[in-house]
Amino acid sequence: MHKFFEMLKGSAGKIQGSLSTIVKIILIFSIFHATYFHLWHILIADIFLLFLLFAPYFLRKNYEVQIPSEFEFIFLIFIIISFFLGGIRGVIIQTFFGIAVGFIGFTIMLILFSHSKFRANYLLIMLFSFSFSVTFGLIAELMKYYLKTYFDYGNVLSDYPYTMTNLTLVALGAFISSCFGYLYMKGYKLKAFSFFVNRFKNKNPNFFIKRTDSPEEILNLIKKGEDEKLELKSTLRMNLHTGEKDKKVENAVLKTIAAFLNSEGGILLIGISDSKEILGIGKDEFENNDMFNRHFTNLIKERIGNEYLPFMSFELVRIEEKDVLKVECMKSNKPVFLRYDGLEEFYIRVGASTILLSGSKIIEYVKNQFKV
Repeated sequence: MHKFFEMLKGSAGKIQGSLSTIVKIILIFSIFHATYFHLWHILIADIFLLFLLFAPYFLRKNYEVQIPSEFEFIFLIFIIISFFLGGIRGVIIQTFFGIAVGFIGFTIMLILFSHSKFRANYLLIMLFSFSFSVTFGLIAELMKYYLKTYFDYGNVLSDYPYTMTNLTLVALGAFISSCFGYLYMKGYKLKAFSFFVNRFKNKNPNFFIKRTDSPEEILNLIKKGEDEKLELKSTLRMNLHTGEKDKKVENAVLKTIAAFLNSEGGILLIGISDSKEILGIGKDEFENNDMFNRHFTNLIKERIGNEYLPFMSFELVRIEEKDVLKVECMKSNKPVFLRYDGLEEFYIRVGASTILLSGSKIIEYVKNQFKV
């Protein structure tokens, strides 16, 4: 199955649109079918899956969310086989529901911890994933109750044992999903679970920032050297060759930030030379760290724009008795242009280099990378 998904991944760009449409059509048909035959457990599961597929459209004004094609394929298989499960249909659907919602809860916690200063608490993630899934299971059972009441479908009070069985199965699925999430966070190699987590991460890189909170983590980054997601700058404004403040040095820093915002994000470290020597921000000769931070923030506001500050986080980190500025950038939700000498320039990140685009290349890149 893994090889099949890899093949699917290679052609995902061509088939995802058609697959998504097919899944939505079948889901809508299944909803009408389940309503007509009073198959409430299938109805609720189908509504939930349809909501997931349409969620990116509702969220795209503020967040760019993409559902991997593998997820939609799993939904399609699940919908089709649900028509042929017979007596065990309810067991499979409720357990699948618990696993799916538990996975969503786990993903939400990964995103929250990715953007938080707090270190990930594995047990808390497991508990949230489980509780999130069970809560949705309870909401689903309440929906079934009120649907049956509305359609005057028999004595709903007699369904109490059936409801408890459904909630138990949802809880079982939630427990399975949260346990897999816990083992994943602990570093165990769970191929299937890791595959789906990594596919969602790769499809939505903007939601995940690789935390580098400690000096040790930053030192490990520096040892690896510059790449597509890491850039080292000796200073913010000082030209070390001339010993004078230089606008070109500031511009080089801002180019990198704009390129990260226009690409897949990354980390900029100011106070580290190309040879990986730790210089610190003292070379910029500011009166104090507050003046340095204020100057840096003003540069971002004036040359890039206030509206892009939410896509960045920056702080001074003490390394070997010197302060280094760490700037973490996420991918922006719209194109970022750097203002320089009355002009606007557009930069992207390619490998370890920052590249200037112009003319039709900007149009093509924006069309492919941003939904504008």
